[in-house]
Amino acid sequence: MSEAEDLLAQADHLLVTGNPAARGWWPRTAAFLIRAALEEELRAFWDRTEPGTAEASMRAQLLVLATTTPPGAETARDAAATWHALSRACHHHPYELAPTAAELRTWHTAVSGLSAALRIRGAGGNEQGPSGGSHGQINP
Repeated sequence: MSEAEDLLAQADHLLVTGNPAARGWWPRTAAFLIRAALEEELRAFWDRTEPGTAEASMRAQLLVLATTTPPGAETARDAAATWHALSRACHHHPYELAPTAAELRTWHTAVSGLSAALRIRGAGGNEQGPSGGSHGQINP
């Protein structure tokens, strides 16, 4: 099991069971785990395809991802939208609600699909990934 898969499994555990001890913090904890999984998968992708790119900021990596073939613009757009949504969810702001379980599940599913697409495409394939197209466009 890769580190990204382990992070997604931990987030899934939080989503399925919750954590009474974490009270209101478990949604943001799950968001952090899911975002970390996406970042780890991107780091592994860059290590396989363009070593050194992972040293750049995440915003720069997402911009470069859009110009990298594979994975292409669609995967890059989905990765950027998901990462930005998760980043917003990770930060506590007064008068803002924590992300819902449904939002977290949607992001979890999106990152799982993106991870699979990055692994396939980072290995040199041109497949469209497990869903045959979009890997989870996120518009919370």
